[in-house]
Amino acid sequence: MVQVVVLPYFLKQLKPYAKKHRHLKDDLIQALEQFHPAATDHLGNRVYKIRIRSRDLARGKSKSFRVIALLVEIEQFLVPITICFKGDRESLTTGEINDHLEAALFELRRQAYMHP
Repeated sequence: MVQVVVLPYFLKQLKPYAKKHRHLKDDLIQALEQFHPAATDHLGNRVYKIRIRSRDLARGKSKSFRVIALLVEIEQFLVPITICFKGDRESLTTGEINDHLEAALFELRRQAYMHP
């Protein structure tokens, strides 16, 4: 079982989607709580792509939301780093994922330093 750690960096990205899709936060929480590495797309370097079905959309997982998350296995933390809507764009580039990962890791380290 992993513990989900949601950083302000991710919440800032989630906010516009959550305003438009009122059940998205609940759907996201459910998907993150049910996370299992073997049943999720592994992008490499402990980064996973999680498909999230939104109750607010009449579509399946394939046309809904994607969350890119980092699994910190030592501490058993799952840290969502970015979210995107498949209807807005087809996919994220490796460079974009790396940028989001770098920003999330910076914030994670900063918070860990502030709260030892």
